[in-house]
Amino acid sequence: MDVELRVTSCPAPAGERRLAVSGQADMDTAGRLEEALDEAPGSAPRPTALVVDCSALTFCTSAGLNALLRARLAASAVGTAFRLTGPTPQMVRLLRLTEADTVFEIDPAGEPPLKESR
Repeated sequence: MDVELRVTSCPAPAGERRLAVSGQADMDTAGRLEEALDEAPGSAPRPTALVVDCSALTFCTSAGLNALLRARLAASAVGTAFRLTGPTPQMVRLLRLTEADTVFEIDPAGEPPLKESR
């Protein structure tokens, strides 16, 4: 059974690219996720941040997680921030079990993180 994975571009503030991921990111669909993440930076100018909204991602396996990890590394290599927003409980569990939560910038609410004042 192939559950569709959809990756759509969303409106974003200047300098930022946002993608919304829905469906299942597994061995059958991880290639589509990788392609979308590779294409996300688009043409010049390169975005300062790539934000992936995971709130509609119903299931994510290690294959989907690997696609996200590779995209984070590629973004970092060119100076682009990479952030996940709105991860589902299943995705949060996967991130914690694999300790990937220590390498991703994650905003659980799906909104830009608030800056702390000191």
